[in-house]
Amino acid sequence: MIKDSYNRRIDYLRISITDKCNLKCVYCTPSKGLRNFADAEIMTDGEIVRFVRIAHKHGLRKVRITGGEPLLRKNILDLISAIKQTGIHDLSLTTNGILLPELAGELKNAGLARVNISLDTMDAERYRAITKGGDIRRVLAAISEAERAGLSPVKINVVPIRGINDDEILSFAALTLEKDYHIRFIEFMPVSSGETWQKEKCVSAAEIMEIISPLGSLESYEFKGKGPSRNYRIKGAKGVIGIISPVSDHFCGFCNRLRLTSNGKIRPCLFSKVEIDIKTPMRNGASDDEIEELFLKAVKIKPERHLIKENMDSPDRINPMSKIGG
Repeated sequence: MIKDSYNRRIDYLRISITDKCNLKCVYCTPSKGLRNFADAEIMTDGEIVRFVRIAHKHGLRKVRITGGEPLLRKNILDLISAIKQTGIHDLSLTTNGILLPELAGELKNAGLARVNISLDTMDAERYRAITKGGDIRRVLAAISEAERAGLSPVKINVVPIRGINDDEILSFAALTLEKDYHIRFIEFMPVSSGETWQKEKCVSAAEIMEIISPLGSLESYEFKGKGPSRNYRIKGAKGVIGIISPVSDHFCGFCNRLRLTSNGKIRPCLFSKVEIDIKTPMRNGASDDEIEELFLKAVKIKPERHLIKENMDSPDRINPMSKIGG
């Protein structure tokens, strides 16, 4: 077990395995587009697994695979299997769901425990507009196939944006009444990729709570370990509602994670531009002990908290999420 300078146990790593995506969501992709990393810039399977193995020695127990869209990565099943074999206890993946229907069972067999599926609307035309061409039928099929494969509980990530999809918050929350879904509302964050960002469009955690209150009494629901989501269950419901509030009410005091970008940089905090390059040393012949020192340095320099609320109007916002890892 390893702790940072603020006595937080660091046992969770989010690994972006590609910056490519098959959707162009309005809050993620700028209208002018993004330049993808060249293949040679992306970490190889062996480099990723090597880093996980080194971090696991210090108590890393939870890994989430992200992107871009991680299911676009070739040999994704082999990579999942190899990460699992390092001894990682909890291995999950975040996806837009488009490619998941055909892969759900194989991902489960490879060692994946569950998936988070991004879905910001239940209306087909609105989904097509938000994603610039996505087919919601694929995502709905992905949810069904994930359930069937045992990638459960299925978590559905929703980013409410005022004037775009905030009128569906109640409908999403209501899904938990009959289904064992974990609906996670994530506050709209200021990133440099989206012209959509305006602080007035951020629907706060308090507003979300007020909107869903007509569904019934909300009871606090705790999972083992700490995470960014504050969780609730409507009395008598099968599923869980989670609210992630990086803007209005940060959760930095119990943040337990680091991020590894697809081009090989450890990022101690999503909202800081401080990064530690591990790919270049690996390719220059660094030993495991040297890579271990870089990992320990990343833990040591993890900041006490982010400052996005204070810097919300700054034009110098964080990089596009596909470049960091969603």
